[in-house]
Amino acid sequence: MASGLPLQAVCQHHTRSEKYVLLKKAKLWAVEVNDYLYLFSVPKLEKEQVEACILFSIEDALPRVKSHNEHMYSFITTVFLADEAEQDALRHISRRRFNKSYKLGFYGSSPLKTAALDIGQEKIVTNNMGRDLRTQIKNICKE
Repeated sequence: MASGLPLQAVCQHHTRSEKYVLLKKAKLWAVEVNDYLYLFSVPKLEKEQVEACILFSIEDALPRVKSHNEHMYSFITTVFLADEAEQDALRHISRRRFNKSYKLGFYGSSPLKTAALDIGQEKIVTNNMGRDLRTQIKNICKE
């Protein structure tokens, strides 16, 4: 699957919400949100490796997305755990963006969320879309 990449886990989460009146047949709206998470672990995080892992995550996740009129988001989440990290790699993670919209956004989109945990410096870096990952990683590391 990920030949030569330090992939440790691939996770999927699917959520569906809907609102209806009296009967389930009288549906007002429905929304589906998916999350495809790729967890990579390395002793030293380098920029070239980061980009290779992110490209792998995008290429693997996009075929899994089934867009339709109730699809809202399919997040592609890439998380890196590293004993130490180069500043270039952390900067690249914080600036990396990707967003694919389906049918002008009417059938949802697939934005990229990236995060890195530098264990040596006790530092968490995320891109703009992955800001919520910072809080989640902090809560995990408390325990």
